[in-house]
Amino acid sequence: MPQGIDLNNIYKLRSDFTIIGLTGQTGSGCSEVTSQLVKGFDEVDFKNPKVIFQKFGSKFVHNDFRKHRIVYDYAKVNFKPFMEIKYKDIITLFLIKHPLVELEKFLESNELKNEFVKSGLPVFNFTDVVKNITSFKVQYNSLSKKINSIELDKIKDKKNWKELNNFFTDAVFKKFSKLLHEGLGKNSDKSAKSNINSGLSYHKTIQVISNNLRKSGVPYDFVSSDANNIFSIVEVINSIIKSYRNKNKGGSTQVVINSLKNPLEIMFFKERYSAFYSFAINKNKETLKDDLGAKFTMSNKDDVMKLLDEEYNRDKNEEFFKQNIEECLQLADIHISFLSTEKAKEENDNISIFNEEGETIKLKANVSPYFNWQDQLLKYVSLINHPGLITPSPEERCMQLAYTAKHNSGCISRHVGAAITDEEYSIKAIGWNNTPAGQVPCVLRKTQDLIDNSFDIDAFTNYERGSSSDGQKFKAAVEQNFNENIKDNNKNLKGRNVCFCFKSLKNSISEGKNQVHTRSLHAEESAFLQISKYGGTGIKNGILFSTASPCELCSKKAYQLGIRIIYYIDPYPGISESHILTAGNKPIRVRLFNGAIGSAYHRIYQPLIPYKDELSLLLGQNIKDLTKKYKEDNEKLKEDNEKLKIEISELKKIKK
Repeated sequence: MPQGIDLNNIYKLRSDFTIIGLTGQTGSGCSEVTSQLVKGFDEVDFKNPKVIFQKFGSKFVHNDFRKHRIVYDYAKVNFKPFMEIKYKDIITLFLIKHPLVELEKFLESNELKNEFVKSGLPVFNFTDVVKNITSFKVQYNSLSKKINSIELDKIKDKKNWKELNNFFTDAVFKKFSKLLHEGLGKNSDKSAKSNINSGLSYHKTIQVISNNLRKSGVPYDFVSSDANNIFSIVEVINSIIKSYRNKNKGGSTQVVINSLKNPLEIMFFKERYSAFYSFAINKNKETLKDDLGAKFTMSNKDDVMKLLDEEYNRDKNEEFFKQNIEECLQLADIHISFLSTEKAKEENDNISIFNEEGETIKLKANVSPYFNWQDQLLKYVSLINHPGLITPSPEERCMQLAYTAKHNSGCISRHVGAAITDEEYSIKAIGWNNTPAGQVPCVLRKTQDLIDNSFDIDAFTNYERGSSSDGQKFKAAVEQNFNENIKDNNKNLKGRNVCFCFKSLKNSISEGKNQVHTRSLHAEESAFLQISKYGGTGIKNGILFSTASPCELCSKKAYQLGIRIIYYIDPYPGISESHILTAGNKPIRVRLFNGAIGSAYHRIYQPLIPYKDELSLLLGQNIKDLTKKYKEDNEKLKEDNEKLKIEISELKKIKK
């Protein structure tokens, strides 16, 4: 019997080196996902698919369950534990590079108090915190001496990879780092009603330290600002990864980073490693709010939401060094919806049709089932190791189209894509946020043309050119904000086109913040109008996919058009869901998207070799087409016949 071939080397690059960077809001589940990756496969955490099928009368009521069985069988053999790099441990490295007294001064500084005030949070009294961390001064100083001898800033030149790895992975450092961060979260005055919960103050303090490092390269420097420092933290993470690989000397290196909250830090790893995958761990806004309310029991819920709003970073994109979860979600390769087993079952019950025995006999329409976060994680870790193991879900296929479409956007603030399908996921329209057809997108306009009233002035509206008194006020704002700045910073621009956001400038000279002033149609709105413009079919009972989440205006249009389900990526949909989408007698089912998009979609679903060929090699098979087999047998008979003819001829010669 033919012997099969071990194809391990073909997948070695995938299995030997993978970096997963987690991102998500505070409380979204990044820590739980990290713990599972560090743990690897465990039959306690990952239930056998047969348990799931039993709930459905031991029948496959959807192909996703068949896919899950394939993933489970593969992961059981191949899902190996990851090494964890905690972001807060990297923060510890930066803190202990400086004398302890600097940390104490920082905690009692007016600058830190001002950061709490700017966030609208009660100012925390760090007196007891300072006393607490002073109590382990000896440990602090000892570790400080060691890390400074390694010289993190010169690690590439000195090649102290072994020393760095030994230091970072040592139990003494890990224990101290945990102790330090627990100390920073110590509640100084539990009786003071104005004092926020220690957990909330801790998160704000670490947020400030991280922002300072990305801004100035120093944890306690609030003043200096240099874009060259934006990668201060991730450069050290990168050095840790290299030290780990150096120690393994070609062995398997699988790393999970918990967690990245700045989009430029995610881009840092995307640009350096083809084996890097950004996982967004998402909870919808209401679930997140409830979970954090339970976690920060001593905190005012409004204060908790202020912290979430700040790290989400709406409309603060110019502060490049700050946390910006909104943009991190847009950069994520793979989205995991953080659903518990109980919540997944509850959602599946809502979309199931039961028989008299209470068994699920099918799912409503063509709706895909829900899976808990562990099973979602299992799927994507397996696909990273073995691309093409299973095919994409219909939701991934359609969201990928919306994701690709968003890059057509001419908006300089945010790119959003949308796709509309019928009940069977057949595409009916694609849209992206952009100006109406015939108008010039913001990204293609040159501000200096408007200021000088010169070349390509037709790209600007009559209002922007100052046709009215209000328009003249607007044009003056353009000149005030851009004219001198363009001249003074020409060196920094390095040939870049300078355009402007109409909405931002208009709102800067008007009272309040008015969303109506945007020049672009929303992506969902554009997709709806494509159907009307070109005489397409109706989309009643259809499905909408959005790379963000529909605003109140687009939600009302979706409701009016009879959309049945909305899949969205942004877990921060304002009041659209509670106020519009779930109202009335025809509520729209809203689902937080989980799946792979962007380049990751191609990387994990494109097989390295056709699966049929792979199985043939593994099993040592050579299954031939029957007609081909007959042809080969016939050719063999012909060859044998020719040989016999020659032999007969030779025998005749001998006889003579």
